[in-house]
Amino acid sequence: MSMNCGARKPDDIMAEYLLGGAKMLAELCPKCGAPMFEVKGKRMCVVCAEAEKSPVQTATAASEPKVADTLRVITPKYAAAPAKSVPVSEDIPSRLDALILQFCARAEGEPDPSRCLSYMECIRTAAEARVMLNR
Repeated sequence: MSMNCGARKPDDIMAEYLLGGAKMLAELCPKCGAPMFEVKGKRMCVVCAEAEKSPVQTATAASEPKVADTLRVITPKYAAAPAKSVPVSEDIPSRLDALILQFCARAEGEPDPSRCLSYMECIRTAAEARVMLNR
């Protein structure tokens, strides 16, 4: 399965075609083993097609805007805002330990299986938070 197409990786070539609206098929190219694509109604191997391009075609394609150049990235407002430092109480680990013990005691005496499961989920969540604080 030799998919050598010069400087571009086969994954990059296929990703560009997928972003451009091509459809990846379940068939493999008999020549290079890459997935076949349906591009504008035509079945083809985009990796082989890219490898077979002549230098003139490659230069022409380089001057055309790529799919990635035409995409617009939308950043949510919360992601654009600077992260604020939140003061952390130093007794949080000990408070989490106490909370875990309380939930263990409640789960131990709980006759209702669904409530017991809820307590166990709370214990797991608190224990995960405790581990994250230790990092």
